[in-house]
Amino acid sequence: MDVSDVVDGLRGLISSALSGVSKISGSEPSDSDMRIAIMTVLSGGAKNGKEVIQHISLSSGGKWVPSSSKIYPMLEAMTDEKLVAIKIEKELRVYSLTKEGKKALEEASVKAAQNPEMKPENVRSNSKLEASSETLKAGAKLAQALSQVAQHGTPEQQKRAIELLDKTRRQIYAILSEG
Repeated sequence: MDVSDVVDGLRGLISSALSGVSKISGSEPSDSDMRIAIMTVLSGGAKNGKEVIQHISLSSGGKWVPSSSKIYPMLEAMTDEKLVAIKIEKELRVYSLTKEGKKALEEASVKAAQNPEMKPENVRSNSKLEASSETLKAGAKLAQALSQVAQHGTPEQQKRAIELLDKTRRQIYAILSEG
């Protein structure tokens, strides 16, 4: 496991959290949520449309299963925007994230952390939502920092970052075990 795997995992959590907030508020996930989810899935490697749908469904815990009538047009639009590239493999269209797509995903993660709707004072007075909002913002900030380490850090810096993340993960589980 390297830093980019950790970043991809955090992006998945951010995307899941965003789709969960959309569902909690009672609305269908927005086009923006769908774009972030697609880019997050593709940041883990090239996939065909069906695999994209399956990964979004899994990452949202089954709360959001996008229809093919939504995903495929969005993939085509993202291709036109040069965020996604298409390659034909075994008669299947396989989509991958371009450099522009990776940049857009990073920007979306930062924007999600700065979204005024995600601030506790603007979220319903549900303590779980407030905690999720703060957790989401912290996760987005962490993903941004890890992205920088993955892109610009030396192998030694990347190794130290992974060790720190492992230690932090254990400490977070210790907090949960306090009951």
